[in-house]
Amino acid sequence: MSARQRTTDAGREQLAETLRPLSVDEFIANAWGRTHELIKGQPGKFAHLLPWAQLNTILRQHRLDFPRLRLARDGKSLPASAYLRHVRNSRKQTTVPRLLADKLTEQLRQGATLVLDAVDELFEPLEQLAAGLERFFRVHVQINAYAGWRTSRGFDLHWDDHDVFILQVAGRKDWRVYGETRPAPLVEDIEPAAKPTGEPLWAATLAAGDLLYIPRGWWHVALPLDEPTLHLTVGIHNRTGIDLLRWLVDNLRTSETARRDLPRFASAAEQRAHAARLRSELTTAFNDDLLARYFAAQDAIAVPRPRLNLPWGAMPDAPPLTDDARVRLVAPRPLEFHIKDGVVEFSCLKKRWRFAEAALLVLRPLADGHAHTLAELCTAARERLDERTVRALLVELSAHGLITQV
Repeated sequence: MSARQRTTDAGREQLAETLRPLSVDEFIANAWGRTHELIKGQPGKFAHLLPWAQLNTILRQHRLDFPRLRLARDGKSLPASAYLRHVRNSRKQTTVPRLLADKLTEQLRQGATLVLDAVDELFEPLEQLAAGLERFFRVHVQINAYAGWRTSRGFDLHWDDHDVFILQVAGRKDWRVYGETRPAPLVEDIEPAAKPTGEPLWAATLAAGDLLYIPRGWWHVALPLDEPTLHLTVGIHNRTGIDLLRWLVDNLRTSETARRDLPRFASAAEQRAHAARLRSELTTAFNDDLLARYFAAQDAIAVPRPRLNLPWGAMPDAPPLTDDARVRLVAPRPLEFHIKDGVVEFSCLKKRWRFAEAALLVLRPLADGHAHTLAELCTAARERLDERTVRALLVELSAHGLITQV
């Protein structure tokens, strides 16, 4: 498919594939942030995301420490010493974790649940899933893995401070969803959310290929069924009004009034006048496009997942791209282009970038988040840019860390 033919954003495609047969528009309109949603899937739909063999490889090849790797049983974490040993490195005066495979297996046999946080950093298919969803939702996405064998629950009834997609990879697991007892609760809240006492709003068994969506703050619990079971929890960490207000206050550092000491020993009239000036500064900043400015600012500072192009990336003079070389923009969020006076500008990777307007013929195809070949990009830009110019632009984009070969 050519760059001109491909019009769907990579993030939306990733979400659509995850939710099918439910459409993205149906999900956003009827479930997102409102209620739980069960999507029945074909057996094996998520099997490629984390096969048992790959989980074994990750545990064997990586130095995983507590709490990233942990075991839980009946709502409590087991001590790391029950399955890890820390070996001292005498030269570096540090310790490294060593997995005690026999002890870990015995704990699992006795009913413990294995939990591995941020597994999207350890396996390419999960990284692609997380990156795609992050591109769509425009917030941080993390994927954790949960594996169990017996009937002991890993965690008690609880709520999460982020929306979650439960992807059942293998086996089955019972789920109970109770809803929220406090609207939009926070981890550091002024008042705790009361534990639900009634019957669950929804209860069912997830089988391999099923997806369960649970909004932030909704109480839920998972129960194993005395068989091997493996599921992934995809956490979507949305921003709240508290986050926006913190950002707004930080931005008020540009205001001399906000930076000044509060007039503790001034008269009441002077204190009222100072408060009025602060209120005016805040009101000016709190205009109708505040949310749009906040979202744009967060997109501009989003950190991409690390991508390396060794050995070529470390060479002062990298070899030229071949016609079938595939490149992708590393920006973790969609780009917003602004054109003025023959110059295109956009914010990305904590910087403001400026290129000649003609660069849009290459930047727009790249902005969809897909990988594109050099030949595709040359075809897309041929009305105004020759192949030599496209190659030079790609070299420049690569030098600035904006694109990577895939």
